[in-house]
Amino acid sequence: MNAPRYHAAVFGATSAIATEILRAIAAERPASFLLIGRDAAKLDALAADLRTRGADCETLAADLLDAEIRWDEILGNRDWDLFLLAHGSLPDQATTLQNGPAVAREAAVNFTSHVVIASACAARLEQQKRGTLAVIGSVAGDRGRQSNYLYGSAKAGIATFMAGLRHRFASVPEIRIVLLKPGMTDTPMTAQLPKGPLFSPADKVGRLAWQAILKRKSIVYLPGWWALVMLAIKSAPTFLFHRTRL
Repeated sequence: MNAPRYHAAVFGATSAIATEILRAIAAERPASFLLIGRDAAKLDALAADLRTRGADCETLAADLLDAEIRWDEILGNRDWDLFLLAHGSLPDQATTLQNGPAVAREAAVNFTSHVVIASACAARLEQQKRGTLAVIGSVAGDRGRQSNYLYGSAKAGIATFMAGLRHRFASVPEIRIVLLKPGMTDTPMTAQLPKGPLFSPADKVGRLAWQAILKRKSIVYLPGWWALVMLAIKSAPTFLFHRTRL
């Protein structure tokens, strides 16, 4: 008997971590993907890659910041196993904070658009009474730090929103709300940053993310040792923390 196909809709599908999650899924089971993002050419290239791995793929070029998009209509009547939200940006904070519209855009990219899309996906999960919503957050949301508080505050907001969804669906065990919290990952988004020993390759982070989704985790640090790193950062008394340059 053929295994049933695993149906996933991925927002920001061409992000490096999302791409590796999709490859990990395709390596393990028959899969059908709806790949959503801004760049049609990149989506087509990703779809071609995933088809060589046995997956069925549809693509949709869309502006994920457009709150008027009717995601319920786009998702159709299919029964979805996974919704994955993976889009985002890592701005130059000092430059961005000098420009009000740029600040607003970063908030929209890294928080508001996630809330809009996740709300539509949650409505579908409620209708199905099953499935998983996974969102890529960040360890940056664990504590405000001078180096990246614009980005980190958006990720903190996502964490709170996901906690609320998890509470909402606590009585429905077949619905899972998963917050993926990568640490520093070597991707195009971090290309401008100097790489050090705390950086992990995107393929490793993607494989770990997929395993966390399979294991029905609620909150997972990627890799897991980031939980200890962030525990130390969160636990530092304010008078000591303010002496650091993190």
